[in-house]
Amino acid sequence: MKAALLSFELSAAYRGRTTLLFAVGFALASVGVALAGLAPGGALAVQGFARTSVSLLQLVLWVVPLLGLATGALAGAECHELEFVVALPVRRERIVGARWAAWTIVLGACLAVGFGAAGLVIGALAGAADSGRYVALVGIAALLVAASLALGVWIGVAARSRARAVAIAVVVWFVLAVGVDLAAIAVLAILPARPAAWGLSLLLLADPVDSARALGLGLFQADAIGGPTGAALQRVLGGWGAWVLTVGLGLWTALPLALAGRRLARCDL
Repeated sequence: MKAALLSFELSAAYRGRTTLLFAVGFALASVGVALAGLAPGGALAVQGFARTSVSLLQLVLWVVPLLGLATGALAGAECHELEFVVALPVRRERIVGARWAAWTIVLGACLAVGFGAAGLVIGALAGAADSGRYVALVGIAALLVAASLALGVWIGVAARSRARAVAIAVVVWFVLAVGVDLAAIAVLAILPARPAAWGLSLLLLADPVDSARALGLGLFQADAIGGPTGAALQRVLGGWGAWVLTVGLGLWTALPLALAGRRLARCDL
C-alpha cells in the first residue's frame, strides 16, 4: 500500500507543468551562473567550482524555499480533496508523507539536473577542483527542498484553501529569507557581543534558509559573507556547527510533517 500510494503521488507530481518549468529554468540559470560573463578578450569565462558554488548557493536560497513552500502549500491544501484516497484503508499521515516524499523526489531531481548541467560546464572548461564540495552543496540544497516542502505541506493542511495556503507560504518565505536577518541585525544593535552570539545562533537554527546558507558558505570557507547569524554560530559552536545545522534542517522536515499528518487526521473531510 505504501509503494502504491507513493507511485500514485509521483505520477501526479510528474504530470504537472511546474516540474518541467523548474527543471529547465533552474538548469538555464545554473549554467548562466557558471558562465560568468564575457572576459576582456571576448571569450566566455568560466569560474571554478568553489566560486561558482557560492553564486549558485544564493540562487538556491532565493528560489528553492519559495518554490518548496508554494508547492507544499498547494499539495497540503489538496489533501482535503482526496476523499477517494482517504476512503482506502490507509492512515492519513501516510497520505501526507507520500505527498511530501513525491514532491521531494521530483524537485530534488530538478535540482540535480540544474546542478549537473552547471557541473558539466565547469568541469569541462575550468577543471574538477573542489568538485567534492560542489556535490555536498547539492546535498544541502536537497535538505532545504525537503524542509521547505514539509513546512509548506503543514501550511496547506492547516489553511485548507489553496489561495490562503499560497498567501501564507509567500509571507513565511519572506520572513525566512529576509525577516530573520533583519531581526539578527536588530539583536546585534541592542545586545552586547557575547550574549548576542548565543541569541543569534538560536535565531539561525530557527530559520532553515539561514541554516542552509551557513552550511553552504562553510563548505568553501566563505563564512565572512555568511551574515551576522552565521558568524555568531561559528564563534559559539565551532566545529560542531555544521552537524547542529544539519540536525536542525532534519527537524524542520520531521516536525512540520508530523504536525501536518496529525492535523489532517483530525479534520472532517
